[in-house]
Amino acid sequence: MSTKKSDVFLSKTENKGILGEFIESNITRRLIPKGLSWFGCMGGLSLLAFMIQLVTGIFLMFYFVPGEDEAIASIQRVSHSVPYGWIIQRIHAVGPHIMIGLVFSHMLRILFKGIYRHPRELHWVSGACLLILTLLMYYTGMLLPFRNTNEHGNMPLTYLYAIHVAGIPLAMSLFMGMHFFMIRKTGIYEPL
Repeated sequence: MSTKKSDVFLSKTENKGILGEFIESNITRRLIPKGLSWFGCMGGLSLLAFMIQLVTGIFLMFYFVPGEDEAIASIQRVSHSVPYGWIIQRIHAVGPHIMIGLVFSHMLRILFKGIYRHPRELHWVSGACLLILTLLMYYTGMLLPFRNTNEHGNMPLTYLYAIHVAGIPLAMSLFMGMHFFMIRKTGIYEPL
């Protein structure tokens, strides 16, 4: 009994499902341009930095207590008592600096190459909004452990925490989805 290669291929593709086919057609079978430099990868590296921040932030959510007296103590507990908590906390603390550098590099490349022009104007607008949201995320994250030292603040720590872990990431996810949809629709400067 002989089987053809096309029969084997069809049986493999039928078992993948919609998600498997989407990943294969949009990610794994995409070609990378020959002249692509590291500066051409800054958008993807920014996304990777966001994903690392998301994963480490979810880990820290299990241990961080957004109370006026407990914020610094919970960070100390993560750093000293939780296995590998010190490295995850450090990655989450240093990661925003790297992410901001990557986003700025990406925006500067787009600006200096003139890639923001027609038909990619909305790419630029959504990217600028993502830059602002990244800076807001950094600002709110830096305030969280030290908020209890400022007694004159108007915003309680729990609201600041909710904005940092839910509000801004949700807005960033929406803008990223819009950004990626537009890139998929109009294409990028160097075709993949």
